[in-house]
Amino acid sequence: MKIRKKLIISYLLACVIPLVVSCLIINRVSARNLQDTSLELASIFSSQIVTNIDDFIEEYDKLTKTILIDNDIIYELDNDTNPTVLERINHQLELRRIMMRLITLKPEIKNICFLTVEDQFYQFNTEGRYVDKKNLKSQKWLDGILKSKDQLVITAVHDRSYYDRDKDGIVFTVGRKILDYSGSYVGLLLIDLEPESLIKLNDDFLLARNQYNIKISITDSNDEILYDSDVASGRLTWEEVRKEEFPLLYQKKPQDYIVLTNETKREDLKVNVVIPKSSLLFKINKIKYVTAVAIFGCIFVVVIISTIFSKMITRPIGKLQKRMRQVEKGEYRELIQKDSDDEIGSLVNSYNRMVLKIKTLIEDVYMAEIKQKNAKYLALKTQINPHMLYNTLESIRMKALVNGSDEVADMIKILARMFRMTLSDSINPHKIKDEVNYAENYIKLQNMRFQNLFFLEVDLEESMLEIPVISMILQPIIENSIEHGLKERGTPLHIVVNGKIICNKDALIQICDDGKGISSDLIDEINNNILDTESVKLKPDQKEEEIKTGIGLKNIAERIKLYYGEKYYLKVVKSEEEGTVIEICIPIQWEHIREGDGS
Repeated sequence: MKIRKKLIISYLLACVIPLVVSCLIINRVSARNLQDTSLELASIFSSQIVTNIDDFIEEYDKLTKTILIDNDIIYELDNDTNPTVLERINHQLELRRIMMRLITLKPEIKNICFLTVEDQFYQFNTEGRYVDKKNLKSQKWLDGILKSKDQLVITAVHDRSYYDRDKDGIVFTVGRKILDYSGSYVGLLLIDLEPESLIKLNDDFLLARNQYNIKISITDSNDEILYDSDVASGRLTWEEVRKEEFPLLYQKKPQDYIVLTNETKREDLKVNVVIPKSSLLFKINKIKYVTAVAIFGCIFVVVIISTIFSKMITRPIGKLQKRMRQVEKGEYRELIQKDSDDEIGSLVNSYNRMVLKIKTLIEDVYMAEIKQKNAKYLALKTQINPHMLYNTLESIRMKALVNGSDEVADMIKILARMFRMTLSDSINPHKIKDEVNYAENYIKLQNMRFQNLFFLEVDLEESMLEIPVISMILQPIIENSIEHGLKERGTPLHIVVNGKIICNKDALIQICDDGKGISSDLIDEINNNILDTESVKLKPDQKEEEIKTGIGLKNIAERIKLYYGEKYYLKVVKSEEEGTVIEICIPIQWEHIREGDGS
């Protein structure tokens, strides 16, 4: 892993871990506080609703007791077993007066019925509804009131099937047992009320209900519903509430709800404040989402800041690393850096001093080495010319003694060309075609000496003739073939120069003759001697008198390595036929070819 990534990760860990831990603690505390606040709020609502219901029961208890004040009506109802029509009308008018007073005091009353023990029935409401007595007496909730030991009974919600119209409505009934002076049962007062009249939802509850989806449910001792806040607020209908999946759902799945239950002082009514855990979890998850966004936002900021700072730290290190790679490739360049007193600045300064010192040492050693190479190359080159010149002049001398001036003139002319080519100081590069020309002139001179005994064949492509090459590499090899390759006196010697281009970058030249040839052991010995040629890189402490050079193959091999490098060579190759094959490999310097062509 790179230093920049390590720094960024370090910054992230140093900043994010405390941030995440802090946010988790804050999130947990906030969630707990939210739950406690919700429960406290629900408890307050529950207590307030219980108080309101107790007040409601107390109020209707007092209100229904007003009938007992009219003792005459009760007495007459109790004693008139066979009232006349007039008495019955008077009783009905008197009861109607009492019922009207009740409705006037409590406008939310929908219907009032009075059922005597003698099966007399009286009913009154302001909306013109009529109650079917027979249907009313068949209601189960009516049996519950009659069997109750309490004088005041509040029923669960029930339908209004005993009405002549609006039978689909829902009401709950407040039943009051009427007793005479002796405490005997006289009749039953029934007051129908809509469930919404039991309690009134204030704005604070509606706001809390919307926030936390709080539900208020009021049930009797048999867990039958008297009131549901979702119906009162219009979120659900009584038909939906009365379905199997809705009533007391929090009792079927208690794990999904938080329930606070309080009981009223009278009638054993239960007030259940229900908070779905999903609502609280939604609020808590909202806090988690906000916390997560805050964490990722902080991580994003930390990444940007850490990237900037790490880049400032690692940029000079990266430049220094790049310079070190260039040093490995042999490029010694200083690193330009703003002045800095830190560790990186000190490292850069040390690198620049090191590079400067290496450059100085390389230049000193390299220049000394170049001078040694040039001196050695010139010495090798000058060693060849006197040797060849001696043989040529000897041939001219012998020929002049034997024959006349024309042939001597030709030989001198050829010799002049060779001298001109050897000693030429031209700015143009020396090419293979120049070497071929020199070798041809040499063969002409030798044929003048030996009666046209030698044949030179050049089989090179035109492109190879233009390849630059160091001078004096073909003629010494051909001379070596003539001196050591003749089988017997008077037998012609054929010499062939051929070649090819390898991979468009190297030239491979072979000089073949059909002379006596060389044994395998001798070929190995000659090649080993050639391989012992000194490397281009001379030892600094090498003395001049220790440098020993030879004439011929080793001379050419040493010059090739000096000029082109260790990769290129001269060696003796085993011939498949009679004779000897010398192989030379040199690089192709195309740029010199293009310059020579004027392109």
